[in-house]
Amino acid sequence: MQRFVLPILLAALPVAAADAGEEALIGPALHSAVSGKTVYISTPMGEVPIRYAANGQVSGRTELALLDGETTTKDSGRWWVADSKLCIRWNRWMSGETHCFTMKRVSPTEVHWRRDDGKSGRARLG
Repeated sequence: MQRFVLPILLAALPVAAADAGEEALIGPALHSAVSGKTVYISTPMGEVPIRYAANGQVSGRTELALLDGETTTKDSGRWWVADSKLCIRWNRWMSGETHCFTMKRVSPTEVHWRRDDGKSGRARLG
């Protein structure tokens, strides 16, 4: 059975169609929005911090992963920007599969994201 840490971690609440005032983050702007920062994914149970290191490493730690059938509360992996999308591959979470996201800036510290499979939500940039 394929497990997804998200909806618990990343598929929080569906986001309505993007407002005209939202700025699509692509290329260098997308990279700099997350590189060296922690992105706090909004979920119904609270925020989930995901750290995007400047060297392409990603790490996360949350008890919510256990509620979604994962066997560990922390994981790491790789992140990169490709085709104007933020891509991530965890070592264990989400079955170790690659998932890519588009991001639109709502405010200087908030984004809407949409994963390739249609799941979407909000996140705070820290």
